[in-house]
Amino acid sequence: MNGQSAVFDLPQYRTWRREYYSRFSEFWGTLPGEPIEEYAILGALKLPLSQVRGLRRAAMRLLQLFSRVTATLQRGDDAALIALGLGIGTLPYARTIIAAMPPTVVGRFEFGMTAQGPKLLEFNSETPTFIVELFHMNGAVCADFGLRDPNPGCQEQLSQTMHEALLAGLQWVDSHNAEPLVAFTSYRDRQEERITATYLLSLVEQRADRPYRVTYVGLDELRVAPHGLFTADGRAIDVLYKLYPTEHLVEDESRDGQPVGLGLISLVARRRLAVINPPGSFILQNKALMALLWALHLIRSPLFSPQEHNWIARYLPPTYLGPFDPAEPLPIAGPYVLKPIYGREGVSVAIVEDNHTVEVSPQHLYDAQPMIIQAYVPLPTTTIMTERGLLEVRLVHNCFVCGATATAVGIRASPRRILDDAAFFLPVCI
Repeated sequence: MNGQSAVFDLPQYRTWRREYYSRFSEFWGTLPGEPIEEYAILGALKLPLSQVRGLRRAAMRLLQLFSRVTATLQRGDDAALIALGLGIGTLPYARTIIAAMPPTVVGRFEFGMTAQGPKLLEFNSETPTFIVELFHMNGAVCADFGLRDPNPGCQEQLSQTMHEALLAGLQWVDSHNAEPLVAFTSYRDRQEERITATYLLSLVEQRADRPYRVTYVGLDELRVAPHGLFTADGRAIDVLYKLYPTEHLVEDESRDGQPVGLGLISLVARRRLAVINPPGSFILQNKALMALLWALHLIRSPLFSPQEHNWIARYLPPTYLGPFDPAEPLPIAGPYVLKPIYGREGVSVAIVEDNHTVEVSPQHLYDAQPMIIQAYVPLPTTTIMTERGLLEVRLVHNCFVCGATATAVGIRASPRRILDDAAFFLPVCI
C-alpha cells in the first residue's frame, strides 16, 4: 500500500478491493450492474506536500478572481449575462445575492498538473460531486493503511461552512416558520447524488448548535407553490440544498405542463426560499466565465491588479467563447478542447489537434449549447493496479473550496483524455 506501488496478482487485488470497500455501506466503491463496475481504487498515489499546497494556493487565487467577476456581472446589465449564455428566465435568479453567504459554499476546481504547476480545466461551483470521496473516504483509506492524509480536518471545515451557510439562508429568507426546515434534495434513485446529499445532511444533523430541522427529499417529492416550496406532506422548506443543476431545473415542467422549475427559482428571487449553492454559483459554473476572465486579462483590465493578471496567466489556459467563424483562423494555434458552457461529466467534449478530432465524448447531450475553446492541457499519467490489471491512466487534480477557504484535494483518473463519469477515484497520500 505504498503509494499504489504494491504488486498484487489480479484475482487477489479484485477480492481485496471489493472486501475493503464493502465495509462502507454508504459508498459506491463498486457499481454492480454498471458497464464499468470498479470506481474506487485500492491504493493511494503519493503527492508531494508542495503540490498539495500549490493546488490550494491556485484554488484560493482563482476563487478570488472568479468571485469578483461574478459580483460585477450580478450588478451589471442583462446583456453581459445573456452574452455568456444565460437564459432570460434565469436572470432574476442569477442576480439574487443571499446576504452573508459566499458565491459558492462548496465548489471544486479541476486542474491539469503541468511542469509549471496547476492549470485550470473548469470550476464545478454549483452542484459538485466528489465530496464524499475527498472529505471522508480518502481519510478513511489513509487511516486504515497508515498513510498521511492530505485532508486532515477538512470534514469538520465542511460541516462548519455548511452550517454557517444554512444560518445565512435562514436569516435572509422571508419565512415565518417557527421551526425552520432545511431540505437536502437530489434524484433519489441515483446512488452517488443521493449519498452525497445525505452525507452533507449528516454533517449538519450531528451539530448540537443547529436551530433548524433537516430532512432528505427526493426531487420528485418537492411541491412548488406560488408562496413557497413544500415537502409531499405539506411541510414548508426554508433552505434547499439541491444537487441538481439550475440549467436543468429551468426546463422542468409538471405533468400538466406547469413550469415548476421556473417557479422554484422565482421563489428564490422573491426571498421565499434560500438555496445552496446560492444563485451566484450558477454564474460561476458557466465555463464562459473562463473566457471572460481571459479576455479581461488580454486587455489588462483594471478590474485586476498586476499581480492578479499574473495569476490569470499562470493558472488559466487561453480560453475563448464561440461561435467561431470557419473562415477565420482560430485564436488557439495548438491543440484545443471544445466544451459546452454548462456541460458535465465530459459530455459533448472534443479534443482537436491539427484540424483532426483525436478524442470525442460518446455522448452528445449538450451539443446545442454555446461552446468554449480552450488550449489543451496535457494531463500527467501514471500506472495503477485495477481489476482489469495494470492500467496507464491520466490524472485530473482537484481542490475544493469551502466558502473562502481552499480545502480537500484529490485525484480522478482515467485511461481516456476526456474524463467522464466512469473515471476512477484514486486515493492520495502525502
